[in-house]
Amino acid sequence: MTDNPQQPQGNPAPQQPGQQPGQQPPAAPGPLPYGTPAQQPYSAPDQQGSKYGTGTYNPGEVGQPVAEPKSWGRLKMLTLASLAIYVVYSIVSFLTSGNEDLLDAQLDAQAGMGIPRDELEEIVEASMAFVMITAVVALVIAVVVYLLVYFGLRKGKNWARILGTVFAALGTLFMLYGLTTIGTMMSAAPGLGIATLVITVVFVLVNIWWLVTAFSKDSNAYVNSRR
Repeated sequence: MTDNPQQPQGNPAPQQPGQQPGQQPPAAPGPLPYGTPAQQPYSAPDQQGSKYGTGTYNPGEVGQPVAEPKSWGRLKMLTLASLAIYVVYSIVSFLTSGNEDLLDAQLDAQAGMGIPRDELEEIVEASMAFVMITAVVALVIAVVVYLLVYFGLRKGKNWARILGTVFAALGTLFMLYGLTTIGTMMSAAPGLGIATLVITVVFVLVNIWWLVTAFSKDSNAYVNSRR
């Protein structure tokens, strides 16, 4: 009996992980036919985001104005309160200018200047008239500025806060300067003197409150968000 010659056999192809014996391995990818769309190597993530890994851009989150805080509403109310107090102060000033007792007190205070009383009366009356005219002009200007500040604050404008700050500081200094004649007013017309003193103190306190409220933390954040 003769032995059959053994046929040379090549090395079997290596099996892929998970491949069953005798199973043909998958064919290597080849060129796709013309017109066939290429397959994506991986599916796109479901969530939208930046290709650099950052979060989704939301335009509403950038530069979004802050809701008007309570301090800003209080600031507008204090503006109107300061205006009302100044109007009352101006009315008292008009009454003071026409008060005869106060006029006589000023004449007596200046009697030692060596000026005849008739001429002195004319000088004092002219000065009182000048004070009244000045008070009227100042009242008109003040009302215009107050309203300008108020409507500017309603729109959340920073320039209105700055203008109000300057006006509040000047108004406070003006009121305090007016107290230099409070002694003469108290002796000649106690009622007007007390009214002037009370109005001045209230006006100064309201203006200080206005300044503190205007530059509070909430007011600053509100103004900065609207720039």
